[in-house]
Amino acid sequence: MDLGAGVGEITQHLVRVAPQGSHFAVEPLPELADQLAGRLPSVTVIRAAAAEASGRQGFVHVVSNPGYSGLRRRPYDRPTELLRVITVETVRLDDVIPADLHVDLIKIDVEGGEVLALRGAGDTLRRSRPVIVFEHGGDRVMREYGTTTDDLWSLLVDELGYRMFTLPAWLAGRPALDRAALTTALELEWYFVADCAVGSTSAEQKGFG
Repeated sequence: MDLGAGVGEITQHLVRVAPQGSHFAVEPLPELADQLAGRLPSVTVIRAAAAEASGRQGFVHVVSNPGYSGLRRRPYDRPTELLRVITVETVRLDDVIPADLHVDLIKIDVEGGEVLALRGAGDTLRRSRPVIVFEHGGDRVMREYGTTTDDLWSLLVDELGYRMFTLPAWLAGRPALDRAALTTALELEWYFVADCAVGSTSAEQKGFG
């Protein structure tokens, strides 16, 4: 499952690695969702933004840099980004993913909305315990959503029993982060993994080698 799928740069690799699997891509920008559907016809494309509640919301389309688009206006690296607010559907993943479908992997790139997307997937996470690969820019990016890194840690680690890693550490089979180490890691890293596996396992054993 790919949240914030764009035109499917990551989705295509998920399909390649697991061609017999069921693949879902969540993408709210209509033109990107259309491109993805055309490129990857086997993927179920959900033309919406993943959130804590289903409905309709304003969505900040960063026309000059679509990868920065999200449900909230966030700090941007360049002050000259061209913004356009559109209205999109929002969905809870628990409402659109079949309850009898086992989910192995969720990739999340939602520009600060990670906690809200995960809150809308609580039943799916408890049922399937998928590996979660996510981009996370810390409180600076999340504050417009009214959430913090502490909220993310509380949800994934304290409530759901996940462990958190930087992506390089997870791939190398190194130990999980504690809360203090996560704060330190945010100074250098953007990409993280949460999993529920017991013990440290190499990426090759996990099927990512």
